[in-house]
Amino acid sequence: MFNRNNNRINRGMRHFEGFDMNRGQGRGPGQFGDFRQMNGRDRFFKKGNLQFVILEMLKEEPRHGYQIIKDLEEKFKGFYSPSPGSVYPILQMLEDRDFVTITKDGNKKVYSITEEGQQFVDENKENSDFSERMAQFENVDFEEMKQSREKLHDLFHLFMKASKESMQDNDKKEQLDKIIKETKEKLEQLSK
Repeated sequence: MFNRNNNRINRGMRHFEGFDMNRGQGRGPGQFGDFRQMNGRDRFFKKGNLQFVILEMLKEEPRHGYQIIKDLEEKFKGFYSPSPGSVYPILQMLEDRDFVTITKDGNKKVYSITEEGQQFVDENKENSDFSERMAQFENVDFEEMKQSREKLHDLFHLFMKASKESMQDNDKKEQLDKIIKETKEKLEQLSK
C-alpha cells in the first residue's frame, strides 16, 4: 500500500492520510505531541507503589494473581486495571525478597504475605508517596470518572475525524488549531 506521496506504508496505517515515513509508527514525537515526555509521571501508581498495594491486599487475605488484578479493577471501578505484565513480575519479586509465600490451589498459585512483607510495608509506607496517592482516591466517585472518560473517548474520536479532514483544508486546519488552543487554555485555567 502506498500513500499519496507514493511512499510505502504499513497496511494498518493506510487509513491515516497524514502518515509520515520519516517519523515512524511508534509513540514518538508527531503531529499530536511527544508521548515520551510523560516519563511515568502520569501513571496511575508511581513505580514501586503497586507492590505496596499488592502487599496491603495480601494482608487482608491470600490471593492468586488474577484475583489481585480483578480486585484492583473492582476497587477502582474499572478506571484502573493493572496488566498481568505488571502484577506477575511484582509477585515474583516479592517472593524473591521473601515478602510473600506461595501455596498451590489446583493449578493456581495463592500468594500470602510473610512477616518480612508486613514489616517492609510498615517501615516503608511513610517513606513512599503511597499513602498520599491512595488518600487521593478515598472520596473519588469512580462512576462519574468513568462517565467523564467515556465523554473524553467520544471527544477524541471527533478530534481525530476533524484532524483528518483538516489535513486537506487549510481553513479547517486553522479552525481546529484555534479550538485546540482555546480548549488547552481553558483546561489550564481549570487546573490551577
